[in-house]
Amino acid sequence: MAEFIKLREKESFIEIGSGVGCLSFMIFDRYPYFKKAMLVEIQREIFNVLKENIERNNLQDRVILINSDARELPSLFPNLANSFEVVFTNPPHLKRGAGRISPYESKIISTMEMFLTLDDIGKISSHFLKIKGRLYIIHRSERLKEIISSLDNFGLEVKRMSFIYTSQTKPSKRVLIEARKGGRPGVIIEPPIFL
Repeated sequence: MAEFIKLREKESFIEIGSGVGCLSFMIFDRYPYFKKAMLVEIQREIFNVLKENIERNNLQDRVILINSDARELPSLFPNLANSFEVVFTNPPHLKRGAGRISPYESKIISTMEMFLTLDDIGKISSHFLKIKGRLYIIHRSERLKEIISSLDNFGLEVKRMSFIYTSQTKPSKRVLIEARKGGRPGVIIEPPIFL
């Protein structure tokens, strides 16, 4: 996903569901001239590790850390509406009640739509992105129709996709998507990725 995300110099971004910051740190490394970043993580213990990682790398002057339910962001930061160029997320992929339930709460939160749905991602992204701002998301290929429909409801036009495969003989498991706020219709399907 870090290779799929495109960030221009002096652009700002939000990562929804940052975990300990692995993806954002790859972006920091690839795009060291980013302007500012907001990293959001709901789980307290994981957030504490994220905070320590940011401080150890002296990034606290350019990185806002939020330990909160991402759905609360628009009301927490109304003054930051339409002020970011990029939002990215590797969100929970399973609908609530789908699949096997993990005995670990942290695993449930990160894999199942308990606190973050596709519509939530669309609403948050639409609030914070500037016109022509980009949302990057990785999700289950089987939910592609839902993803496109949901993003469209919030004015986010899918512009670029790449399907991910674990084998040349098996269906795609994941899809990388770039959507643009206020973008025109028309999507580029990029070459497949084989893992």
